Amino acid sequence: MTSAVEQRPRTLTAAASAALGAALFDSPAMAELRSRAAAAIERLPLPTTRERPWKYMDLSGLDLDAYTPASSTNGFQAPVVDGDYAAVLRQVNGVTISDELLAEGVKAVAFDRDGDPALQAIIDSALGSAVPFDRNQLTAAHYAFLRGGVLVNVAANAEVTLPVRIARWYNGERALVTPHTLIVSGANSRVSVIEDFRSTDDDIVALPVVEILPGPGSEIRYTALHRWGAKTRVFSEQRTITARDSALHGLSLAVGGAVVKSHIESTLAGRGSSSELFGLGVGSARQQHDFYTLQDHQGADTRSDLLFKSALKGRSRSVYYGLTRVGLGAKNADANQENRNLLLSKLAKADSDPVLEILTNDVIRASHGATAGPVDEEQLFYLQARCLPHAQAEALLVAGFLAQVLDRVPDEALRTELAESLEAKLAE
Repeated sequence: MTSAVEQRPRTLTAAASAALGAALFDSPAMAELRSRAAAAIERLPLPTTRERPWKYMDLSGLDLDAYTPASSTNGFQAPVVDGDYAAVLRQVNGVTISDELLAEGVKAVAFDRDGDPALQAIIDSALGSAVPFDRNQLTAAHYAFLRGGVLVNVAANAEVTLPVRIARWYNGERALVTPHTLIVSGANSRVSVIEDFRSTDDDIVALPVVEILPGPGSEIRYTALHRWGAKTRVFSEQRTITARDSALHGLSLAVGGAVVKSHIESTLAGRGSSSELFGLGVGSARQQHDFYTLQDHQGADTRSDLLFKSALKGRSRSVYYGLTRVGLGAKNADANQENRNLLLSKLAKADSDPVLEILTNDVIRASHGATAGPVDEEQLFYLQARCLPHAQAEALLVAGFLAQVLDRVPDEALRTELAESLEAKLAE
């Protein structure tokens, strides 16, 4: 006698994806992308530990069909966003609660909210161009059930002096959330975008995707604040493709979430373009913050700089795998990559693996480095000898360790917000 193996009903079906697209009034191009992604979910596997960027992240126990795409606010009231901004857009579970445009030269609109044909044409042409849907099952699920997409579009020659703020909150047990941020800037423009991710302490799987497309001679500053709830697992993709003489300044803060797995890529395609990537993380309890970065120099005269720092308490873990690739056409490339980890507990752990792949000998610089260790005992003794208690002395050294990244943030209000988040996390 045999019995059928009981299987969980599938929730991430092509029919469910199509129904979501119809409810969000997808354009024909977006409906086609959603359909292709839904079809790919079944044939594409989840990433495995055999893939180098996923070496320390075992997803064999993750069943995406156990999660339901978030579709309503569940009665959650989105907090007010304080401060001076060029635009503010607030969402709960991918549903836009409010959007305000307060400055000329920039638009921040939800994919399903604005009827401007010009903006829709930008979304249709750019969506999925930097991060394709068929990388793996996670990206396929993102595009198939994309909700809460936001376009930030900057006009050519616009100098947007105040930042754009995107505030995203999520709740709901066993919720699947799929935010998408698309930043497209015109030639010779300047903009700063701050994206704040938060969630309640529900079991949530988040699959954010960020695509950044700076125009020729433009400059984009993008800051991601990962302040998720204690049970949220995040698998994020971010990729920038530069045009000639354009610049990206990216910063990632990770203080929340059970798992934050973030892939951050800069494809330096345009001649004379540059990428600066900075990261700050504080882990506690059993948190795991796992970053993979790629600085891919393709065009000539390109420059990249990277500095990721983490401070780890409890049984928390930091993973960093970074690849700097200098292609055959990337003459006069200048690349630097650093990862520094501070272990504040004997049970904390940091894995760091910076890698160089240089295919041409015509480079200015290609350097990398990594460290992991406790607070310097001599420095600690020096401060204690000057009447500082141990805890206060250690806190001062940790603050100095993290300040190397904070000092590179030109926006004073943002720098203060980052410092307060780090201080609150370290005080837990």
